[in-house]
Amino acid sequence: MATSLGSGARLSTAARNVLSRLRHGAMTVEDLARALKLTNNAVRNQLRKLQEADFVTAFGKRPSASKPSTLYAITLQGQIQFSTLYLPILMQFLEVAEGRCSGTQLDTLMLETGESLARRYPKPSGPLKRRAQSAAGLLRSFGGVAEVTTRDGVLVIRSRACPIAALTSENGAACRVLEGFLERHIAAAVTVCCNLEEEPQCCFEVRG
Repeated sequence: MATSLGSGARLSTAARNVLSRLRHGAMTVEDLARALKLTNNAVRNQLRKLQEADFVTAFGKRPSASKPSTLYAITLQGQIQFSTLYLPILMQFLEVAEGRCSGTQLDTLMLETGESLARRYPKPSGPLKRRAQSAAGLLRSFGGVAEVTTRDGVLVIRSRACPIAALTSENGAACRVLEGFLERHIAAAVTVCCNLEEEPQCCFEVRG
């Protein structure tokens, strides 16, 4: 999802302050302006960006002596921006899954997870290199620093920053999620060649 807030939903301080206030209940522009000591226009600007990101929605109207004022409320996507529990849960799930599943079973589970995630994104068309470039663009939107290169005549998607480094640094099987994602998105065979040392880096060979 592309937003004016930037990839990975990185909120500015002003936007986060507005969103934080809305966690306690729906508010009007005027309510937010008073609470945050901002002008009405400054609040409207932040609300517009937050609405574009699907973090805030118009919730209804509050009657007034002149004309009704629009109430704004935080959405589920907005609430998610404040949670710090998702990553620990995922890391713990991978640890438990690794203990319960054989290596083949865990790899299959990770691949299928990636393939399922890829269904949420439109598949690119055209030559293999164009499809690989589309996949690299998605990795960048996820927080990677991805580019498409060629090695010995084979297309390679590299990213100096792994978008799921917190997972892959603890469990290399997490790379299979991206492998499955890329295979489904590009509609081509993908082979992992990642570096999982101190600073995980993505590497995927793509063959038509």
